[in-house]
Amino acid sequence: MTGDMLAVYEAAVEKLPPLTRLVFLLHRVDDLSYREIAERLAIEVRAVECCIAEALVMIGAFVDGDTPRRWRRKPLARAETELRQRHRAYCERRLRLLRIPVVWGNNGDDDQVVSQAMMRVMPPRLREIFMLHRSHLTNEQIAARVTTRQWVVRWWMFCLDGYFTLWPKTFEYWLCSTAARRSRR
Repeated sequence: MTGDMLAVYEAAVEKLPPLTRLVFLLHRVDDLSYREIAERLAIEVRAVECCIAEALVMIGAFVDGDTPRRWRRKPLARAETELRQRHRAYCERRLRLLRIPVVWGNNGDDDQVVSQAMMRVMPPRLREIFMLHRSHLTNEQIAARVTTRQWVVRWWMFCLDGYFTLWPKTFEYWLCSTAARRSRR
């Protein structure tokens, strides 16, 4: 495979939906059987088969320059729904410990709902520092913007690290850690 073709292939794999990508990589990179993948994720073997088929069809479309469509077979849709419900339960437990209310929407972007809930309760000064940091400003630039010393900004950045430690994992990160956690048992 040429370097250009490999880059196209890797880009195609990166564009796969989270569950499909994880199952595909567990099978192709980690060399796990369908049954092992199903056990790790607590889903049906048939859902794993559907994920692999969807991945292959979507990668082929990407490589050919076409726009791929989801291949939403019932076992795959059911597995994805169950995993998203388990992720919501995980987020609710984490947020309940922090006394942060969450209201799930129907738009399907649970990660955005969690982010908005966390941002709503973030102390105003911490939120301001966070937003300035997201704008790729240096600590020196942030200090000048909020008229404080750099060591104060470093302190707030340290506080942000602690805050993000409490933040529930995104669906994709949670999914990967779930698969890794089950492999150690």
